[in-house]
Amino acid sequence: MSELNTKIDRETTDKLTYIQQQTKQELSDILRAAIADYYQKLMQTKKKTAFELLEESGFIGCCSVESDLSVNYKNVL
Repeated sequence: MSELNTKIDRETTDKLTYIQQQTKQELSDILRAAIADYYQKLMQTKKKTAFELLEESGFIGCCSVESDLSVNYKNVL
């Protein structure tokens, strides 16, 4: 486990105190949950590559062709 030491402003301190009073959770549990939520949000908004989008759409691998198509494509077309 890592130890975290940081300074926060008064407004953030008040918000954190309120969260602790309402949830009866330890500071470390609140911070762990907040970081997990923030991480999840970032992962959902992460831009996907063209390959990832095509793979998710089912386009990649949606047909089958001859194994030597790259050599004989003119004959096929």
